[in-house]
Amino acid sequence: MSWQTILKRVPEGYREAAGCIVFKGDKVLLMRRSVKETSMHGMYELPGGKLEEDETPKETAIVETEEEAGIRVSIDKTLVPHKDDKMKKVYHGFTASVGEDVEPVLSEEHDGYKWITIEDALSMKEPLSHHAKFLFGQLKGSE
Repeated sequence: MSWQTILKRVPEGYREAAGCIVFKGDKVLLMRRSVKETSMHGMYELPGGKLEEDETPKETAIVETEEEAGIRVSIDKTLVPHKDDKMKKVYHGFTASVGEDVEPVLSEEHDGYKWITIEDALSMKEPLSHHAKFLFGQLKGSE
Protein backbone atom coordinates (compact mmCIF):
# COMPACT_ATOMS: atom_id res chain seq x y z
CA MET A 1 0.00 0.00 0.00
CA SER A 2 1.44 3.37 -1.00
CA TRP A 3 1.76 6.20 1.51
CA GLN A 4 -0.61 8.31 -0.59
CA THR A 5 -3.27 5.61 -0.12
CA ILE A 6 -2.62 5.49 3.64
CA LEU A 7 -3.12 9.26 3.81
CA LYS A 8 -6.49 8.99 2.07
CA ARG A 9 -7.79 5.85 3.78
CA VAL A 10 -6.91 4.72 7.28
CA PRO A 11 -7.68 1.00 7.72
CA GLU A 12 -10.77 0.18 9.77
CA GLY A 13 -9.96 -0.17 13.46
CA TYR A 14 -6.75 1.88 13.20
CA ARG A 15 -6.19 5.18 14.99
CA GLU A 16 -4.08 8.04 13.73
CA ALA A 17 -1.29 9.80 15.58
CA ALA A 18 1.20 12.46 14.56
CA GLY A 19 4.58 13.59 15.78
CA CYS A 20 7.17 16.21 15.00
CA ILE A 21 10.92 15.93 14.60
CA VAL A 22 12.05 19.30 15.97
CA PHE A 23 15.49 20.32 14.69
CA LYS A 24 17.85 22.74 16.40
CA GLY A 25 20.74 22.89 13.96
CA ASP A 26 21.79 19.28 13.35
CA LYS A 27 20.22 17.99 16.57
CA VAL A 28 16.68 16.76 17.21
CA LEU A 29 14.53 16.96 20.32
CA LEU A 30 13.86 13.69 22.15
CA MET A 31 11.62 13.63 25.21
CA ARG A 32 11.73 11.00 27.97
CA ARG A 33 8.36 9.60 29.07
CA SER A 34 7.61 10.31 32.72
CA VAL A 35 7.09 7.61 35.34
CA LYS A 36 3.61 9.14 35.67
CA GLU A 37 2.79 7.65 32.27
CA THR A 38 1.12 4.26 32.39
CA SER A 39 3.33 2.66 29.79
CA MET A 40 6.82 2.91 28.35
CA HIS A 41 8.13 5.32 30.99
CA GLY A 42 11.80 6.07 30.45
CA MET A 43 11.48 5.71 26.68
CA TYR A 44 12.59 8.60 24.48
CA GLU A 45 10.13 9.78 21.87
CA LEU A 46 9.16 12.70 19.67
CA PRO A 47 6.52 15.19 20.75
CA GLY A 48 3.21 13.95 19.37
CA GLY A 49 -0.10 12.31 20.07
CA LYS A 50 -3.41 10.96 18.81
CA LEU A 51 -5.49 12.94 16.35
CA GLU A 52 -8.53 14.59 17.86
CA GLU A 53 -11.79 14.61 15.92
CA ASP A 54 -11.73 17.13 13.05
CA GLU A 55 -7.97 17.64 13.41
CA THR A 56 -5.49 17.03 10.59
CA PRO A 57 -2.22 15.18 11.22
CA LYS A 58 -0.31 18.43 10.66
CA GLU A 59 -2.47 20.28 13.19
CA THR A 60 -1.96 17.46 15.70
CA ALA A 61 1.82 17.62 15.32
CA ILE A 62 1.81 21.38 15.91
CA VAL A 63 -0.60 21.25 18.88
CA GLU A 64 1.12 18.30 20.58
CA THR A 65 4.57 19.88 20.21
CA GLU A 66 3.30 22.99 21.94
CA GLU A 67 1.43 21.04 24.65
CA GLU A 68 4.23 18.58 25.42
CA ALA A 69 7.30 20.75 24.86
CA GLY A 70 6.04 24.32 25.08
CA ILE A 71 7.45 24.99 21.61
CA ARG A 72 5.47 26.61 18.80
CA VAL A 73 6.53 25.24 15.44
CA SER A 74 5.83 25.73 11.77
CA ILE A 75 6.03 22.53 9.75
CA ASP A 76 8.91 22.35 7.26
CA LYS A 77 8.37 18.91 5.75
CA THR A 78 5.80 16.10 5.69
CA LEU A 79 7.22 12.58 5.99
CA VAL A 80 5.80 9.28 4.73
CA PRO A 81 3.24 7.86 7.21
CA HIS A 82 4.06 4.63 9.05
CA LYS A 83 1.39 1.95 9.42
CA ASP A 84 1.88 -0.01 12.64
CA ASP A 85 -0.13 -3.23 12.45
CA LYS A 86 0.81 -4.32 15.98
CA MET A 87 -0.51 -1.11 17.59
CA LYS A 88 -3.26 -0.61 14.95
CA LYS A 89 -2.06 2.91 14.33
CA VAL A 90 -1.10 5.10 11.38
CA TYR A 91 1.64 7.47 12.51
CA HIS A 92 2.23 10.72 10.59
CA GLY A 93 5.57 12.49 10.87
CA PHE A 94 6.64 16.05 10.23
CA THR A 95 9.77 18.15 10.66
CA ALA A 96 10.21 21.66 12.03
CA SER A 97 13.19 23.84 12.93
CA VAL A 98 13.74 26.12 15.91
CA GLY A 99 16.34 28.71 16.86
CA GLU A 100 19.40 27.99 18.99
CA ASP A 101 17.86 29.74 22.03
CA VAL A 102 14.74 27.51 22.18
CA GLU A 103 14.43 25.01 25.04
CA PRO A 104 11.40 22.86 25.88
CA VAL A 105 9.15 23.37 28.87
CA LEU A 106 8.05 19.86 29.83
CA SER A 107 4.50 18.77 30.57
CA GLU A 108 3.65 16.01 33.07
CA GLU A 109 4.00 13.45 30.27
CA HIS A 110 7.78 13.85 30.18
CA ASP A 111 10.47 14.20 32.83
CA GLY A 112 13.51 14.85 30.66
CA TYR A 113 14.72 15.74 27.20
CA LYS A 114 17.85 15.89 25.11
CA TRP A 115 19.01 17.50 21.91
CA ILE A 116 20.87 14.80 20.00
CA THR A 117 21.96 14.02 16.44
CA ILE A 118 19.91 11.43 14.59
CA GLU A 119 22.98 9.18 14.37
CA ASP A 120 23.48 9.30 18.14
CA ALA A 121 19.76 8.80 18.78
CA LEU A 122 19.72 5.65 16.66
CA SER A 123 22.68 4.21 18.58
CA MET A 124 21.87 5.35 22.13
CA LYS A 125 21.41 2.76 24.89
CA GLU A 126 18.18 4.24 26.27
CA PRO A 127 14.95 2.98 24.66
CA LEU A 128 13.77 4.95 21.62
CA SER A 129 10.22 4.74 20.25
CA HIS A 130 9.90 2.70 17.08
CA HIS A 131 8.03 5.59 15.44
CA ALA A 132 11.05 7.85 16.00
CA LYS A 133 13.35 5.14 14.61
CA PHE A 134 11.15 4.78 11.52
CA LEU A 135 11.02 8.53 10.85
CA PHE A 136 14.76 8.96 11.49
CA GLY A 137 15.38 6.15 9.01
CA GLN A 138 13.38 8.04 6.39
CA LEU A 139 15.45 11.17 6.93
CA LYS A 140 18.72 9.22 6.78
CA GLY A 141 17.56 7.57 3.55
CA SER A 142 16.80 10.92 1.91
CA GLU A 143 20.25 12.44 2.48
